[in-house]
Amino acid sequence: MVERQSLLFADNAGTSGILIDTEIQNAIQNSLLISKDTFQESSLEASSYDVRFGAKGVIGGDGVEIDLRRDTMELGPGAYGGVISYEKLLLPDNVCARIGSKRTLSYDGVILLTGSIVDPGYEGHLLFGIFNASQRKAIIRFNKKLCNIVFERLAKPPERLAPADPSLKIGNFPDAFLDRMANMEVLPWMQISERVKQIENITKDIIDLKARYDDVLQPIRDLTENVKNLTADVGSLANQTKAMAGDVEDLNNLVGENSKQISQLTANLGVVGASVQNVQERTRGLEDSGREQTKVFAGLQTSFGQFRIWVSIIWAILLLVGGALISGAVQRLWPTRQPTSISAPAQPSQPPQSPPPSTAPR
Repeated sequence: MVERQSLLFADNAGTSGILIDTEIQNAIQNSLLISKDTFQESSLEASSYDVRFGAKGVIGGDGVEIDLRRDTMELGPGAYGGVISYEKLLLPDNVCARIGSKRTLSYDGVILLTGSIVDPGYEGHLLFGIFNASQRKAIIRFNKKLCNIVFERLAKPPERLAPADPSLKIGNFPDAFLDRMANMEVLPWMQISERVKQIENITKDIIDLKARYDDVLQPIRDLTENVKNLTADVGSLANQTKAMAGDVEDLNNLVGENSKQISQLTANLGVVGASVQNVQERTRGLEDSGREQTKVFAGLQTSFGQFRIWVSIIWAILLLVGGALISGAVQRLWPTRQPTSISAPAQPSQPPQSPPPSTAPR
């Protein structure tokens, strides 16, 4: 059963509010709020009190206590740790404490992992979890300011009071807390950062892939349409090919017939060639005979020309002889009277000249 503490400001019961510095000091003199052995006047503010790091700390994943009075505690990036406050609280049944963080601790990247209210009637040191959210080591030192607390008077005591932990009463870690810290899997901050970068890269890749997919999708649609059209064209081409196959078969038959005719024509051409060769030989013979006959005919022409000359000469002689005979016969038949006048003696008649012999062409 939780032991109830004496009330603070019992004369002002029924009123509530935040305690100021003088009220806090008076309460401490009466062994309330904070133990006199752990109180430090320089930590008192106008309406709050700065709680400091105590003598013990522990690093997550290790579970080994560190005496901060002799050694500092190095909290690596992304590491967890646990600490106990230097101050020991002695809260009355009608006062609670509100916990707030210190800016100096936040500037170092250390996050305070704890509740925000200490219930009325609590007695003992405060237990805090801390996390280093920075990318550098955080150094935890003894008696360094940890957080601040504000004391608030309640109008009346609650029915339920805060349970007390025997270990925290004397400033030790509870065994259960040490076990959890020893078995805690701490992921180093650099690994977290690296995995975050990997996730960011994967996200970018997915976005790029989606954009590429959109870019590729339309050409695929167009290609599908072209394939449909090509399929139709191929079907039409297949029908035309079938018809063409029939035409090709007919053409092959015609080619076969033509081949036969060409073979026959080739044979006939061979015969004609032989005949032409014979004709050429005969023609050459006829040409030779023609040349011989031409020579003979030329000789005949020459002989015939000479013969014509002699015939012309003979005819001229015959005509001369005949003319003389006829003239003598006429004179005998019909004598002429002699003229009384003396006339010039008659010129003997010239025999007709024979035409010059023609020269026959040779």
